[in-house]
Amino acid sequence: MTSPRAITALSGAAIAGGIGVAVKRDSTTAINRAVRRRIHPRRSAVLRSVATAISYFAGPRTHPYTSAGLGLLINRREGSGGLGPPAASLGALAVDNVTRVFIHQRRPPRAGRHHGRNRYGYPSGHVTAATAIAIASATEIADQLSPRERRLLWTAVAAISISVGWSRLYLDEHWIDDVVGGWMAGIAIGLGSASLVELRN
Repeated sequence: MTSPRAITALSGAAIAGGIGVAVKRDSTTAINRAVRRRIHPRRSAVLRSVATAISYFAGPRTHPYTSAGLGLLINRREGSGGLGPPAASLGALAVDNVTRVFIHQRRPPRAGRHHGRNRYGYPSGHVTAATAIAIASATEIADQLSPRERRLLWTAVAAISISVGWSRLYLDEHWIDDVVGGWMAGIAIGLGSASLVELRN
């Protein structure tokens, strides 16, 4: 792992952990409620439909298949590699499930019905997975692109991650700390997955 990448990944993991500690201590309640009031979740039927569609592609029943497809595309394009996205998908699932053993933050009032550990919201699994898979995919192909193409690629990664975060807030499935924690965990997982693949090669 290159030094800037290592610093970024470790910083993401540290911030996600720090937010998790704050959540466990109920230190984020005020900002969660303030952001929720600004979002006005589920108010517009059109936006609700858009948010539902965005969330679907980042869900735990979908992203393992999406990541496998991206891995195959990368392998065909580059002639090798492609393990980063599936590794990121698995890492996101693992972090999502393990974290909820320790951090029991209830979801917002209008969230759907969830069972078991899924009753808890930190971190957002959708956001973690979308961010991790997008970053792992981009990292595998970025070196082969021109500077302009790389800028477009990373803009697309940011847009995907932000849009999934917005969708979870608008559907009232998560608080803002769940989403920010998901972004940070996703950065760490995505960069870590891509680096593990590089080491393997």
